[in-house]
Amino acid sequence: MKRIAITGAAGLVGTGLRTQLLERGYGVHSLDVRPVAIEHPSETSAIADVTDQAALTRELEGCDTVVHLAACTTDAAWPEQVKLSMEGSISLFDAARSAGVKRVVYASSHHVVGLHPRAPHGPRMGNMAILRPDSRYAVGKAFGESIGALYAYKFGMPVLSIRIGNVNTRPIDRRRLGSWISFRDLAQLVVIGIEHEDLIFDVVYGISDASGRHYDNAAAYALGYVPQDRSEGLDDEVLRDDPPPALGSAAARAPSELTLGGMFSQAEFVGDSARLLTTHGNDAK
Repeated sequence: MKRIAITGAAGLVGTGLRTQLLERGYGVHSLDVRPVAIEHPSETSAIADVTDQAALTRELEGCDTVVHLAACTTDAAWPEQVKLSMEGSISLFDAARSAGVKRVVYASSHHVVGLHPRAPHGPRMGNMAILRPDSRYAVGKAFGESIGALYAYKFGMPVLSIRIGNVNTRPIDRRRLGSWISFRDLAQLVVIGIEHEDLIFDVVYGISDASGRHYDNAAAYALGYVPQDRSEGLDDEVLRDDPPPALGSAAARAPSELTLGGMFSQAEFVGDSARLLTTHGNDAK
């Protein structure tokens, strides 16, 4: 039985993912700064701070893969981003290497490209496009992707970076029709990161959408990803609750409406939103 460590295991995503991996027959070692209630014989837990590299190294010993979810999960000020998302990722990758962990699955975010225009204002977003983080939070996630690439190519530690959309039971608004992912589809991507024999370093989008509303997820499909849950067919229900703004209105020109990042793009935005519609780097696949 492979033993999978999860940082940030007490959070919403971590809690759902733990259940999914246990159902798939993995042993799970759940790590968080908060206590994690254990209800399965194949799960263990420990209180661990990702910025405490020595303690983290001890906890990762004997684990085959670590799924790194722990981060600053809001658009907090820079010191918190640097400590939790940046220093935390450095600590995690160094600890994993020291502990002999074979692979890392890194929880990135679609917000790393959040200031790109979303369809129909621009082409579908591939995984090789120039980064346009929409927030301090997104910069922290982009930093973690860079660390993952370094460890994969320089140190031979396979890394799958999943640009997670909105993990939920269903899409909750128009934008998230194209960025929603179910827990079991997220687990499927994580399992690819754990098991795929030819993995070196890949970036995929964590979405259940199969139609490519906003994203070109060809890299995930090439690794064998087949979404089990789809946002297709939910349009009428979502649009009833979240209708599009009138064409030409101020709301239709707002960064939250034009971009992949939604309200993360809107927050603190300065100046003319027209600059968001430039597509340089968008078409790189």
